[in-house]
Amino acid sequence: MIRRIPTLFFLVFLVLCVVLTAGCTSVRTADTHNITVAVQSYNTWVGKQQAVDSSIRGTIATIGNHISTYNTEIANDTPDLSLLRGNLALDQQGLDQWGSDLGSLTAATDQFEKDTASLTYDNATAGQTKSTLALMTRYMRISIVDRSNARQHLIDYVNNAKAYITPDDPDYWNDNLRQNALTAKGQAVVSLSDGDAVLKNITQQAAILEKLQ
Repeated sequence: MIRRIPTLFFLVFLVLCVVLTAGCTSVRTADTHNITVAVQSYNTWVGKQQAVDSSIRGTIATIGNHISTYNTEIANDTPDLSLLRGNLALDQQGLDQWGSDLGSLTAATDQFEKDTASLTYDNATAGQTKSTLALMTRYMRISIVDRSNARQHLIDYVNNAKAYITPDDPDYWNDNLRQNALTAKGQAVVSLSDGDAVLKNITQQAAILEKLQ
């Protein structure tokens, strides 16, 4: 019996990640010192966010290609299990890089909050500026949670997919593990979609900040 893992989820992933990369952009630096500090700190955050998105795109593309290989191999009478297990190890490496980049993004978020929380603004829009910066920080942290959740779901996918093909004899493979892997991928899609919406919120607040300069 051919046990296939559908690639549809990863096609959705790739579409989402194209949107993610376009979701946050740098903004123009103003002459007013405090606003300049805020904008520069935000632009640093954007660079870290783009690194995370690059990790997401690369990891998802790799996993998607590996699923295609899986489907080809598993259809054979004697599938190359060493190849499949090696591919899953590469998937895990991609997820490790994703996690490292998320750590850098978290540090950039902490720095953004530190840079902006104590700033004062002597103009008619001071209150709106402060609230905009606070919202940006809040959305930044939510976006990290969403991407962390997506990563954890994909780790669950890898672990279940690995356990599924652990017996050398396919007759002993446990289909529950395959189903768990599919479920985990579906949950990752939801988390990435949630993160996409949050990134749009960040971009919107950044546009407001730029207008307040």
